[in-house]
Amino acid sequence: MKIKYVMSVLFLALLLASCRQYENFTAYFNTYYNAEKLMKEAEEEFEYQDEKKRVQPRTIVPDPKIQIELPRASGMPPFMQEFIVSRVKRQPVGVKLDSIIIKGSKLLAHRPKSNYVQDVLYLMAKTYFYKEEWLPSQIKCSELIDKFPDGDLSPDAHFLLSLNLIVQQKFYAGKIMLSRTVDIAWQKKRYDILSDAFRIEAELALFQNDVPGALKPYLQAVAQSDDGFTKAKWQIELASLLFRLGMFERAEKEFTVALKYKPDYLGIFEANLFRAASMIRLGKIGEAEKILDKLDNDGKFTEWKAYVLAQRMQIARFNDDVPAIEQYERTSDSLYNVHPASSAFAFERGMDLYEKNDYAKARMYFARARAHRIPIYAQADQMYQLLNGWDTFTTKTFPALKRINDGEQLPDTSRKVLSYDLFELGRVHTQLRNADSALYYYSLAAKLSPAADTNTARYLYVWSHYLKKNDLRMSDSLLEVIVDKYPKTQFGRDAMSQLGYTAAFVLDSLNELYTSGRDLMKHGEYSFAISQFNKIFSQYPASKFAPRSLYNIGWIYEKPLQKLDSAFYYYSLLLEKYPNSEYAEDVKLSVLYLTALKSGEEIPDSLKTKQAVKYEKKEIQLHDPNFNPNLPETKEKSWKDMFKPKNIIQGVKDMISEPVQEIKKFDVKDLMPVGQPSDSTNIEQRAPAEETKPIEKPKKQN
Repeated sequence: MKIKYVMSVLFLALLLASCRQYENFTAYFNTYYNAEKLMKEAEEEFEYQDEKKRVQPRTIVPDPKIQIELPRASGMPPFMQEFIVSRVKRQPVGVKLDSIIIKGSKLLAHRPKSNYVQDVLYLMAKTYFYKEEWLPSQIKCSELIDKFPDGDLSPDAHFLLSLNLIVQQKFYAGKIMLSRTVDIAWQKKRYDILSDAFRIEAELALFQNDVPGALKPYLQAVAQSDDGFTKAKWQIELASLLFRLGMFERAEKEFTVALKYKPDYLGIFEANLFRAASMIRLGKIGEAEKILDKLDNDGKFTEWKAYVLAQRMQIARFNDDVPAIEQYERTSDSLYNVHPASSAFAFERGMDLYEKNDYAKARMYFARARAHRIPIYAQADQMYQLLNGWDTFTTKTFPALKRINDGEQLPDTSRKVLSYDLFELGRVHTQLRNADSALYYYSLAAKLSPAADTNTARYLYVWSHYLKKNDLRMSDSLLEVIVDKYPKTQFGRDAMSQLGYTAAFVLDSLNELYTSGRDLMKHGEYSFAISQFNKIFSQYPASKFAPRSLYNIGWIYEKPLQKLDSAFYYYSLLLEKYPNSEYAEDVKLSVLYLTALKSGEEIPDSLKTKQAVKYEKKEIQLHDPNFNPNLPETKEKSWKDMFKPKNIIQGVKDMISEPVQEIKKFDVKDLMPVGQPSDSTNIEQRAPAEETKPIEKPKKQN
């Protein structure tokens, strides 16, 4: 009986094992094999496999001094873009990705006990991520982690889940999941996942302006490592991050420390190469050349000589040795064609030329920097596109501006096109962080735009936005022009909102009061204007018009009436009642100065250059067909030199200091097309006016 019982148990075990093997067999060949094959084909299409295998030294470029904002399609951090597969790349393999989801779902439904459940969950999670379906990808990662917390793919699932959270801007949850990723990767000795997790932790910290937080993961990794090879790996990562952040002195020391551990030959080369690169930037050219000579003469590194040559090009760059740079470039092009290291050099050289306003040569170098998908590819591409835009719009606008400068009157159609191009040129300068040049072109676009063109509202709106911090009064005046002339446009509605108007502001009693005070002020009826503004402050103290009304009253006492004590009283009342308003901010320094002056105390150094509140009369006529932009003289320079920021600021000072600031008293009849009657009154500079009975009797003027 015993023998029969044992035989029965063995038979049953064999039967169950064979069933399990059969289930695994059918699961593999019917679904998982095909799904895995489709994923490999898709990733080859994305060129992921080649990018993931790093058998070459890395290319590191220090963050440039001038940070150009990169265009983003969503709110995700820019460092996440490298993980996102664009729709264009995804389109050729869209059917394959859909097939992976279908096959994976079938396997989970019909073979839930097979050995391939973990693998197919990860395949489906990756597929959803590639399709930019973050929530389904997040769910599949969570399922894998829940069912197989110690599985071989658990580190991968943790890391992919972290990416999903960060892409969705769930930064706090993403940081926690990255920490868990590091723990499971250490446990499984998955150094590839560790490296990626540390890098994303660092990038996320830098995105949140936390430099110590960016360095912390690598410092912990070095401390936790128990062998020389691993310590060297993380030490080089730490030093590389310091180099990228421009902390060259500390980077050079950390690269030196890495060589004291046990790096492989790739690590030895990188540590020495970037140690020399740090020395170059610290001015230790002789020491750097010795290291580069040693790398050049070492037979193990023959295949990487292009990287050494790139650092010799950096030496010539820091010495501003143009002939040597050109010679090295010819050598690099002939021996190594277009190399990632030479692309990195081209980006830094391009930034040098850009800062010197040599836009034509800078654009050429940025074009070369785009040859490889190195870390600064996006910045190089953006700079190239912006300088292309600069060249295009300066070329298009110069002939028309010259005709105007020569006294020719352009038809409205030509002025409309010219204004649009000038506005786009201003946008280019905004992205290039040339604030003065941007302001110049925005104002010029608004002045030359025909009144009938509703795009004028856009130009005035942007001009107003640029003046808000430095000239609040003029900024408000521009918004009022938009409200008066273009109230039905998007910019007119927004201007109403900013100024405190309602959609039906003509019928609103509060708006009627303010409009009445403003009109009285325009026509010099200061006593009545102050009375109207006073009513607003007394009857509607919580409205948006209240601080503006006090501001206007103070201005009237200060400028037209020249009663500084009364002006001081109302400005002080504005600071007391509405300290957080933009109008209070505008008069704050002036009130502090006058307070110190009245008290007889010593004026603080920060206020010594501050005079009493002083607003110059500002006049301009918009849409004047005879308006002369006062182009700067060329003085034997290229005509494009006139459009460079430094030359604009120097050569068109009158344009900015006089006409740009004279919007406060222009005739709105000039806004209307020639021959069309205007029922609008003359809009003068928005200024407060005098009342007959102030809230409190001001002190007698000294």
